Amino acid sequence: MIIKCFSLAKVASGTLLVLFASLSLGDESEYKEGKHYAKLATPIQTEDPKKIEVTEYFSYGCPHCFRFEGLISQWKSQLESDIVFKRSPAIWNVPGYEVYARTYYTLESLGFLSELHLQVFRAIHNNGRRLDTIEKMTEFVSEYGVDPEKFLRTYNDSFGVKAKYQRAMARQKIYASRGVPALIVNGKYRIESSMVSNSNLGMLQVADFLIAKEKNLQSMRE
Repeated sequence: MIIKCFSLAKVASGTLLVLFASLSLGDESEYKEGKHYAKLATPIQTEDPKKIEVTEYFSYGCPHCFRFEGLISQWKSQLESDIVFKRSPAIWNVPGYEVYARTYYTLESLGFLSELHLQVFRAIHNNGRRLDTIEKMTEFVSEYGVDPEKFLRTYNDSFGVKAKYQRAMARQKIYASRGVPALIVNGKYRIESSMVSNSNLGMLQVADFLIAKEKNLQSMRE
């Protein structure tokens, strides 16, 4: 199992937490389709069939995603080389969600995502900044050295950003998730926190189980 016992800095307060395997939902053999995870009605093709792909479905506007960030960042840093981690922003009819999604892909395009991903979360949820319009978001990212004109041009006109945004909209219809954060494992399975007693750690434990399941299937095909 990838998740056993580790410590991390709590994103919201900096308090050191220690997470033990005793927090597990139960024996992994008890994880059942339809209860702890769901199979997608339509599988999503992954980029590399030789690797296992895990996607976090999230939004900067979601406080639960913010609380999940420290834990999942620690988890993904321990993934083996044959596991690919990605994110896909939710694009709902909720104020700010379109801005957050396009911002994610704009920062990625400009090479600022790794630097500002957590800062966007903190600004919204720790500092109470309403970054739900492109004007407010542009002002915010400019405080971290992002050229505002280049940001706006990329946000509005970049073909790459538009294409990724459209693909994210298409993916979320297939995800059919009732909330965020959620995890999509290898384009086949969806894990929501409500399926694991609203436990963020539980989501990752089920993800570990499904990763192992997919690895076994791959080895059988070889």
